[in-house]
Amino acid sequence: MRKIRNLHLWIGLFTSLLILIEAITGLLMLEPWLMGINNTMPEQREMHRNQGMGQAIAEDIEEEEMVSNKNFRPAGQRNSMLGIVKSLHTGRIGNTDVSLLLDIVAIGLIILTVTGMIMSIRALKVRGVK
Repeated sequence: MRKIRNLHLWIGLFTSLLILIEAITGLLMLEPWLMGINNTMPEQREMHRNQGMGQAIAEDIEEEEMVSNKNFRPAGQRNSMLGIVKSLHTGRIGNTDVSLLLDIVAIGLIILTVTGMIMSIRALKVRGVK
């Protein structure tokens, strides 16, 4: 059982670092003003997001043609899961703006990851591992 706990601890520390990086970069991509980039009015931001959606749809169609040519699925059948994933990463579900929810989730992940890493490091110090 001790080996499993150690394995869990070390894998948890490593993956926590990766999750922390993903959460921070995701938040920065969704809110570029945090880096001092793209300080635009809300109307301009919505236009930028809509342009991103247009690009995502164009990429969907391009990928659809590529996959259809390989006979993985019939031509004209869209990959809705890919569209959903791309929409989520632009802060939208359908026509609804969910960027605030994604911001909250990213901040929550950052807090949980950092506190988890602190607790893991403290556990290692108690065990005498340097």
